[in-house]
Amino acid sequence: MHIKNKDEYINIMVVPNSKKDIKSFKIKRSALKAYIFAAAVLLIGLFSTFFYFAGKYAYLYAAVHEKDKIIAEKNQKIAEMQDLNQSQGKKIAMLNDNAKKLSDKMKSLDELEQKVRRMVGLSSPETSRGGITRDSRDLTLDEKTTNELSSEIDNKTYEYKTLIDDISKRLDYLASLPSSYPVVGPITSPFGSRTSPYGESSEFHPGIDIAVGYGTPVKAAGKGIVTYAGWLSGYGNVVMINHGYGITSVYGHNSQLLVRVGQTVNRGDVIAKSGSTGRSTGPHVHFEIRLNGNPVDPMKYLTK
Repeated sequence: MHIKNKDEYINIMVVPNSKKDIKSFKIKRSALKAYIFAAAVLLIGLFSTFFYFAGKYAYLYAAVHEKDKIIAEKNQKIAEMQDLNQSQGKKIAMLNDNAKKLSDKMKSLDELEQKVRRMVGLSSPETSRGGITRDSRDLTLDEKTTNELSSEIDNKTYEYKTLIDDISKRLDYLASLPSSYPVVGPITSPFGSRTSPYGESSEFHPGIDIAVGYGTPVKAAGKGIVTYAGWLSGYGNVVMINHGYGITSVYGHNSQLLVRVGQTVNRGDVIAKSGSTGRSTGPHVHFEIRLNGNPVDPMKYLTK
């Protein structure tokens, strides 16, 4: 006969807080050990799973943190590149503005140079730099270089404008000088002392007489303004032109006057037709030049 060992079971009593009956459970020792072992295995599994996922979380957190750091660095570099691009854009815009400003000034300077050349009768070169010697290929067009070159161009521009003003005055003076013969013909009576054509007495002749046929066109000897056009005792029909610079030209004995007082004439303009009016012995042109009101020898002004 098999006799059961009392120690093979363990009694478990559950004592409630209320007045209910106490409950008792009988569990085999082997089963309890199995439960405890299973619980231990379960706890070990739970802890292993926890630490596994905790490790995974820590790894992922570190990886994400590292990626965030890399992204932050990249964003910072992108921001720096954007700032650099913006700065470069401003610099390029400044350089373009400087280049345009200098180009406009150089164009204006070239135009002044061309004007000077035209005024003095020089041919224009195919390319011009307005007298600026710097080679644009070596220029950086930064603010300092631009200001220096701009100042150089401004100085050259001032020089050209001053030169143009001087040339204009000189050309005006040359155009105003009564240097052209009013008619083409032999000089029958020079400037100065001469024997009177009406007798043997000596007299002062304040101009020159040029013999021409009746009705020959009489031309202005230089640019000026007509100050008198009419009859004058001794001169007959006379034209007087003020050339400025204290110079006046006189054209006498005309048969017909073709200009009026106040009219501007240029060298070579026809102002009258020759004749023999006034104190005259035959058709000719009496031509005088007066400097500050005093007669001077016209031959000093007439082109040979």
